[in-house]
Amino acid sequence: MNKKITIQPQAPLVPKKDAFVLELQRLLACYQLADQRDREIVWSVLNKYVPHII
Repeated sequence: MNKKITIQPQAPLVPKKDAFVLELQRLLACYQLADQRDREIVWSVLNKYVPHII
């Protein structure tokens, strides 16, 4: 991938959760751009948030 892609995260409505929401948005953006091996790494990072969203 030689083309630089810029992602504009959506501003959350609850300021307390800004860092959490922005981090998840960045991880999801990375996941979408990643190859299969890197997707597995991103997915393992996303798994740490499961207790917070279920």
